[in-house]
Amino acid sequence: MKTSERMKKFLALKDSDLQKEISVMQLSILNLRIDIANHKTKGIHKIAQIKSDIARAKTILNGRLKENNGGE
Repeated sequence: MKTSERMKKFLALKDSDLQKEISVMQLSILNLRIDIANHKTKGIHKIAQIKSDIARAKTILNGRLKENNGGE
C-alpha cells in the first residue's frame, strides 16, 4: 500500500479507531522484532515503515485534538 493510500485510510478513521490502529501497529513492530531476533524473518525495513505510519497516525490524531480544542 502506498503512503498516500495509508494517509487516506488514516484520515477516514474515527479517533477511537485510529487509536486502535496505532496499538495494532505497535504490536506488529514488537512481533517483527521478536521474529528478527529468532531469525524467522529478514523484514527489518518493515519496522521503519510501520514506525512512519505510527507517526503519521499520531500527527493526524494530534491535529484533530488541536482543532477540537480551538488550536490551543
